[in-house]
Amino acid sequence: MRLPTALVTLGICSLLLLAGCDRGSNPISPSTAPLPAPVPTPQPGSSALSFRQDVVPILDHYGCTSCHGGSGGLFLGTVAQMKQGGFHGPAIIPGNGAGSNIVEKISAASPFGSRMPQGGPFLPDSLQLVIRTWIDQGAADN
Repeated sequence: MRLPTALVTLGICSLLLLAGCDRGSNPISPSTAPLPAPVPTPQPGSSALSFRQDVVPILDHYGCTSCHGGSGGLFLGTVAQMKQGGFHGPAIIPGNGAGSNIVEKISAASPFGSRMPQGGPFLPDSLQLVIRTWIDQGAADN
């Protein structure tokens, strides 16, 4: 017996949804691949950080972009999506790293919900600083 294509597609989508990171007890693990070349710790007055070269590799490595392709209404694939945000407002506020939800959620004292990435391992302080500095520098889409 052959199942209709729509039914098969619905079943596959359901399985993928059940495997998502919102289950709490089974978070998506970060990539086992090493991070690209170490991102230097930003220094005051240093050149602007790049979204594509400095921020995306961190988000990809820790599973942020694979989980937040809509989880919590949040997409982290582009700067525009991060500015739009999710259920808790914008993920980033250009020029205000400390007040940006993404910085608060990756810190040890997350003001709402669980610390991200859910279940850890969590971003080391040096990588949190890269994201915060990029936002403080204006969160350019470069």
